[in-house]
Amino acid sequence: MMKINILNRIRQMFRNRVYDKSPLIMETEIDGFIYGEISDHFDFDEEEGCTFGDGFVQAPNGSRAGLIWAVSEKPYLSTCIEPEDGRWGVYNVGFVKPIKTIDDVIFNFKTVLPLIKEAYNNAEHGK
Repeated sequence: MMKINILNRIRQMFRNRVYDKSPLIMETEIDGFIYGEISDHFDFDEEEGCTFGDGFVQAPNGSRAGLIWAVSEKPYLSTCIEPEDGRWGVYNVGFVKPIKTIDDVIFNFKTVLPLIKEAYNNAEHGK
């Protein structure tokens, strides 16, 4: 039994973290939370900018969660996939403006961050 636990620990240490191949956008860092880009936010689908996409968030402890975002009138966050091994969930998120510049990314992330922090805290306490 002990041998199996040790093997599982070693696998966890060397397993790639979720979203490792996608870049963090360091300019978004607030209180240790950093937004990461999966889809290209500067590949505009509308004249006013990018109105939907995929990203992720890295928490202060280095753990990550997925974000599926779309522009909406108000910020929102709803659970798409519950926390699981390797990430603390995947969430549908409402950004309040299309993305055309890095400042738009920062603004949108800052707007939804209180909701993200709440989801993170709930996921951490659920362990």
